Amino acid sequence: MGAVFLMDVSSSLYWYGIIPLIIIGAVILGVIFLVIIGLLVSRRVSVDLKVGGAITLTLASIILLSGFWCMFLSPTASYSHMKDSFYRQVSVTGSGEWIYSFDVERKNILSGSINFAGSSLNVGGIVNVSVIDPDGEVVWFEKLSSKSAYVYFNLKALKSGVYQVRISNLIGEDVPLIVQVKVYEKVAYRPLEPLGQWLSLISLPIFGLGIWASDVISALRRGRI
Repeated sequence: MGAVFLMDVSSSLYWYGIIPLIIIGAVILGVIFLVIIGLLVSRRVSVDLKVGGAITLTLASIILLSGFWCMFLSPTASYSHMKDSFYRQVSVTGSGEWIYSFDVERKNILSGSINFAGSSLNVGGIVNVSVIDPDGEVVWFEKLSSKSAYVYFNLKALKSGVYQVRISNLIGEDVPLIVQVKVYEKVAYRPLEPLGQWLSLISLPIFGLGIWASDVISALRRGRI
């Protein structure tokens, strides 16, 4: 539930950052259009329907190219997404092992914690906790005893494949433990992509207006273009 809450907060912050950009983009486009009209009026340039259509087509092209840049060429950002999670109370048999395996992609973040459950803290339980990579090499190791209460790891996977969390019980009694393992991946996105989609969408009716005003379709039919 905690992870979902964090993702919801990230999504809300994401949209709170995008909405002002959309508003600013609309204001800038409106100002550009008004400046062009103002310059033409101040110079007493007679703007007929075809000239207005050409100006509208130019404005629509600028809006569309700006939208494409936002969607495909703008800077990217990333956030952490939890792709796998394990949380359970387990019992490791006396002098035995408990293993949890999970698939990991390169550059994923592995995090987890192991702690004694209930009365096992009072019996002097001692266990070895290790994380094993796909090649069978130990990439993290810690000893858990009644003195440490819990252990925690946070690793970046250098290889893709199956990783293991291996817990070895060093005493003859069963030891109950609470095991939590999470796998995070970095998800890349373009913060300006929604703005680009909005710009591309609003450029379509402007294109239609410009084509109609400049009489492009009639000219094509008459064979002038």
